[in-house]
Amino acid sequence: MDAATNLHIDRIRGADRIASLYILRGIAILFILFMNIPWMGGYEFILFDPRYPTWTAADYWTTLFARTFLEGTQRGLLELLFGAGIMIMARRAMTPDGPVEVADLHYRRNFWLCTFGLANAFVLLWFGDILLVYGLGAVFLFPFRKLGPKAQCGLAAIFLAAVLLYNVAGYREESSRLQQVERIQATAATGKAISEQDKAALKEHQERVDRRVQMPADNAKAKEKIAKADKAHHSTFGAYWNAQLEGWTFLMAHFFWVIEAEIVATMLIGMALFQWGVIQGRARRSIYWAMLVLGYGIGVSLRGSHWLELLQFRPGQHWQAILFDFSRLAVCLGHLALVQLALGSAFGRRLLSPFQAAGRMPLTIYLFTSVLMMWVIFAPWGFDLFGKWGQAEMMVVAGIVVVAELIAAN
Repeated sequence: MDAATNLHIDRIRGADRIASLYILRGIAILFILFMNIPWMGGYEFILFDPRYPTWTAADYWTTLFARTFLEGTQRGLLELLFGAGIMIMARRAMTPDGPVEVADLHYRRNFWLCTFGLANAFVLLWFGDILLVYGLGAVFLFPFRKLGPKAQCGLAAIFLAAVLLYNVAGYREESSRLQQVERIQATAATGKAISEQDKAALKEHQERVDRRVQMPADNAKAKEKIAKADKAHHSTFGAYWNAQLEGWTFLMAHFFWVIEAEIVATMLIGMALFQWGVIQGRARRSIYWAMLVLGYGIGVSLRGSHWLELLQFRPGQHWQAILFDFSRLAVCLGHLALVQLALGSAFGRRLLSPFQAAGRMPLTIYLFTSVLMMWVIFAPWGFDLFGKWGQAEMMVVAGIVVVAELIAAN
């Protein structure tokens, strides 16, 4: 009796349903590089501005497309699949007297995933690692495997609501700051004296405006950050390692719980979609068409309008940022539906079948990509290409790597 039969998952074996999980995973683990490479090899994390070192028409359209259709959605697909994986692996632990080996396997598996995540961050030097937070999220989710799909979605809604409240709080804080600046400016315009604290607030606001409006190459503060980053990435191994450590520490210190809440919510939705048969391709085609239309219709509208505004580089707030995680999830579900619809045709199956191989070895591909990028292409002792490419060029490089990895996986 093989492992699949032993875990009572034979009802999804053998057919295109299980193949679709591998295909989805393969697409996600390969295409995630398109979103990671600007952080791996450019000044995106340092400047939070895509316009350095080049900002051509190709850079603009590449950025708009990637941020609208790809940002956060590949890791979102992985989270949905991770949730489905929990349900597959835990089928024998669904009853109170289910075998303890399943739980033992689950926790050991995710312990090692966390270990690989720490190694990816501290040894392979990819500060944007997702394995650690995935492992921690999965550990939390095991007790919820016995919930029905509606209850799992309800629990996911609670976590997403927490993220929404966090985004609302940030939006309101920025609104309050802008209102304060307007009051100070109005007072100064009347000729009245303003306090040193108000002067500092105006100076800080002007610096923010300058960073937003001016090209990084023309902004003194931006050039200072670039020079500092160049020194950090192009001197010693210790300086390079420390630069990556600072990035990882910043993300964990400022966004850990927000990232974890979003991950747990998406994994719970993946668990529910598995119970409904949606993620395996068992739902009616009308369901996938509805997911495609609603997912892309809502998600692309929100994200596209957001980035059309952001890429004008004008001061001001953008309300769409409040709904970032909801629009990301909507586009993610649109991707899922598109793949399942494509697999419904012979041409689509032929076109996507090569991604099965990548989907069977996601950890190998993910860690290899970290080695290739952080130790070879962008490392000072490697090709030393950090900060040399614009957005469009980095997407081309990512595309070449993805194709090469896909061929190697097969």
